[in-house]
Amino acid sequence: MAKLFKLKVNTPAGIFFEDDIIQIELRTPSGVIGVLADHQPVIGSILPSLCWIKDSKGNRVSALVNTGIFETDGKSINIITDFFDFTNKINDSVLEIRKQKIAEAIKSAESTTNVKLYEGIQRKLEKELEDLNKLTKK
Repeated sequence: MAKLFKLKVNTPAGIFFEDDIIQIELRTPSGVIGVLADHQPVIGSILPSLCWIKDSKGNRVSALVNTGIFETDGKSINIITDFFDFTNKINDSVLEIRKQKIAEAIKSAESTTNVKLYEGIQRKLEKELEDLNKLTKK
């Protein structure tokens, strides 16, 4: 039997998911990383992508994750992101809520006096939404 370790997904709303898993695959700026129990300690960033999780029963499930960071010590892996959901639950209303949050973030950034900073934030948030839309197209 494969060795299990703890996956914990944190979002601004709190802990989204916490359970024992066998493996997780995440897309990082340097490529895809697969993490198993007893993995070397590592901290890294996550790109908007599908991640693959092998649950404690050996089922391989996919989840949509936005930009974020992860940290593992070999006994657990923690993911911090502003969006995470299992693909079998993704629907248009989930994307609409994310789109509204991005629009709100852009609006709140408008109050900055630094035009370049505002434009950078706007581009980044619009790119995240575009990436999420591409990943969920069937």
